[in-house]
Amino acid sequence: MHFDAAAFTWTPSEPHETQLDSYDNPLKPYKRRFRCRNCGVSVASYNSQTQRVSVWGATLDRNEERRIVGWDIAKPTAHIFYGTRMLDVNDNLSKWEGYESKSERLD
Repeated sequence: MHFDAAAFTWTPSEPHETQLDSYDNPLKPYKRRFRCRNCGVSVASYNSQTQRVSVWGATLDRNEERRIVGWDIAKPTAHIFYGTRMLDVNDNLSKWEGYESKSERLD
C-alpha cells in the first residue's frame, strides 16, 4: 500500500526508536526501510524521491473476524508494478506498470 508521505502518520506517534529499526538501502539511498525491533519483520519504507510511504498490508491491524481495521480507507484501488507480479490477478482493478495514473496502464 502506498501513500503520499504528507498523508501518512505512525500510530502510536513517536518515539519510534523503541519499536522500529530503520536502514537505508545502499543501492537506493533515497529509500529508507523500517522493521520491527522485536521480531525483525519489515513493515514499511519511505522513498524520498517520490515522497511516498509504502506499508506492507500483512502488518495492518485486524479485527476478531481477521478483517483489516479501516478497510474502507485501506482497500486497494489498483494493482501497481503489475509487470513484475508473481501471479495474475483477475479482478476489476486497473493494472499499472508503475504507480497508478503515473505510469503505463497495462489493461
